[in-house]
Amino acid sequence: MSARLYDGLRLTAHAPDLFELTRVISKHMREVFRELAVPIIARNVARVVDDAEVRERDMGGPLHNYLVYRARKLWLDEQAGLDDRITFHDPLRFSIVFGQVDDDYGTRRLAYPFAGNRAYTDELMALEANGRPFFVDYHYQNQADRPKEIRKDEWKRRRDDWNHLLDADDRETDGTFGHLPGWQLPDSIEGVFDAVLLGYDGTDVDLDVHCAVEDRMRRALNRAVVLDLDLDEVNGISRVLTRNRRIERAIELYLSTAGGAAIPRPALLPDARHLDITVSELPPVYEPPAEAVARISELYREQALAGD
Repeated sequence: MSARLYDGLRLTAHAPDLFELTRVISKHMREVFRELAVPIIARNVARVVDDAEVRERDMGGPLHNYLVYRARKLWLDEQAGLDDRITFHDPLRFSIVFGQVDDDYGTRRLAYPFAGNRAYTDELMALEANGRPFFVDYHYQNQADRPKEIRKDEWKRRRDDWNHLLDADDRETDGTFGHLPGWQLPDSIEGVFDAVLLGYDGTDVDLDVHCAVEDRMRRALNRAVVLDLDLDEVNGISRVLTRNRRIERAIELYLSTAGGAAIPRPALLPDARHLDITVSELPPVYEPPAEAVARISELYREQALAGD
């Protein structure tokens, strides 16, 4: 069987029973999820605040629900357009399954996490009691040579253990972990936009910390140059990426000049706790100076002509 079990783990003798371990994992993984979700939410809220279309739709009342809805939709639309094999439409996902192998060598408790971000796995490896870790590496793969630091007999045991848990000869399991007990992160980013922005569970969100003024300015400059040059958005992913790289390079060149250093910055974003405001109370939409956009457009055309 072809096996690439890069994230395989073994529970040490210091790890608690499965019930208690799941409780500990639940607490820590949800904390990691919140830390990963906050900057994503902040960046998408900033995209809405910086969009002139928002100002054309004055709801006549508190803006919070509208901002959250639009920010959530931006995120979901962006994920829906990406490759399932890369994102699974949820890069913040986390789940873990557990299995046990009993043989003449003793009992080994194994675990396999499925994580959309390495921060989850790092947090798992950091779990401990009195300085003793709960998890240690127990990966296996048969497409590469055995690592030098792992003994030959242990490498073979890892292979046999994972084959046993995968139950590859059983047509019902079909070589998957689907029949094993596990835990799955119940949160999804769609469901926490409102919670994070309102500061539930004592979370205070400073939008400007997670979405720098410089990043918002660069995004506005990029958008303005695209409009100024009437660049076609639908011309193939490769050409779009090339175009955006050239625009970013032109922006970088311009900002390194005296004129670029003096360019006005966007106004700060409102505090997340004070988003229950009207459109008229939002900071003005950032409009890059026309001369800056014109100069960046020239730099872009120069790169395009040079084929850089």
